[in-house]
Amino acid sequence: LFLLYLSIPTIYNKTEISIKLNNQLQKKLNFNFNLSENFKYNFLPRPHFVYKNSSISANQNEISKIEELKIFISLKNLFSYKNFKVLDLSIEKSNFNLNNQTYDFFTKLLDADFKDGKLTIKDSNIFYKNKDEEVLFINKILNMEYIYDNKDIQNKTISNNEIFNLPYSIEFTKNNIEKKFFSKLNFNFLKLKIDNELDFSEDVKKGSMNFTLNKDKFSASYEINKNNLI
Repeated sequence: LFLLYLSIPTIYNKTEISIKLNNQLQKKLNFNFNLSENFKYNFLPRPHFVYKNSSISANQNEISKIEELKIFISLKNLFSYKNFKVLDLSIEKSNFNLNNQTYDFFTKLLDADFKDGKLTIKDSNIFYKNKDEEVLFINKILNMEYIYDNKDIQNKTISNNEIFNLPYSIEFTKNNIEKKFFSKLNFNFLKLKIDNELDFSEDVKKGSMNFTLNKDKFSASYEINKNNLI
């Protein structure tokens, strides 16, 4: 009986399922997902839909093409697709195209709702482009996770990456109460760590950076406004 219950989503109309899931993703992440009709439903290891060749867009700009998107749903209320609740998301083999209009895509995700589930991005690439759409550099995402930290009551992302075939890790947090953004960048092969704190409570954003190279420490401060970086 339990297996029959898990298999119920297979009887629903695929178009209606995609509309429901797309609306929930937009509400959860604040970005538009273009879900293809090429998907299947699996109930092991837990109920989820697998979409092929989907995409993410914002303000009519396509940000990412996703080869495989997994949408995990709650075990509750499978009797009606209208009651589906999206929990975890997994993006694999995706290409993110970022420019001067979409460069903050990954930091904006920190404003999403991850209290009921996490977002994982694996085996993907970020192409950073200039205003002429020329690729400046490529960042490879090995594994990235967006989670909700119950202890600090805020979203957090931890990512292992490669750039120019050099490995590094980075951690982001955003405190919307204090209006501060924190990041930790770690280049283990260089024994270099960079801690950054940015106060975005005012129009002119003020930040500070601490560098640790071996046992040596350095500090720097900066300001950001709409026109320049100081």
